[in-house]
Amino acid sequence: MDAGGRPPVTQRADPPDAVGPLAPGDRRQAAAVLAAALADDPGYRHLFPVTARRERELREVYRMTLADGLRHGQVLATTLDGEVTGVLALYPPGTYPMGVGRWARQAGRILRIASRTREHSPGIIRFGDLTSRGVPADSWYVEAFGVRPDLQRAGRGSVLLRRFLAEVDAHGARSYLETTNEENVGYYADRGYTEAHQPVPLAPRGPHIYPMSRPAAAPGR
Repeated sequence: MDAGGRPPVTQRADPPDAVGPLAPGDRRQAAAVLAAALADDPGYRHLFPVTARRERELREVYRMTLADGLRHGQVLATTLDGEVTGVLALYPPGTYPMGVGRWARQAGRILRIASRTREHSPGIIRFGDLTSRGVPADSWYVEAFGVRPDLQRAGRGSVLLRRFLAEVDAHGARSYLETTNEENVGYYADRGYTEAHQPVPLAPRGPHIYPMSRPAAAPGR
């Protein structure tokens, strides 16, 4: 999936939001945050070309993503006054892509997504194949990342990434992500990511997937 929907780098005090694991009961709200944050992402504009349907379709996708992430990975969230404001969904090394059993558990959600995305399903499947095959087995994978659009550019994305990267560095681990928004490449580069290999086109003359990897921190850092 796409680790987009983040605010640009700015120098400011951290926002007042609490930061911690997403409560399972907040999954639908978190899916709505990710869908809204990523609705204008170039990759999703290509995959879900009907503007009036895109955010609704993405909510269905991210409900499935978060259901699996809460069971097999980690989901961090920023919250303010009980409302989810930002989400970072992660998979530990060796837990992504999903195996047959996990896909079977999601069968009902997959059918709902297919029924709602209809003619776009082949492109979505191709996108999933292109991204999952590049995830290194020894890396933490940033599966989804976004901040509620009306609260972006205030540091919430940076807070979530710092929390995640501190844990990754403490364990001496690598991390990996993709973005289909070229503007995000510099943002992640500022946080230690480099382009893992050449961008992969989603379609002829379509947007590209930019794979990025962050090495394990040196001992003692």
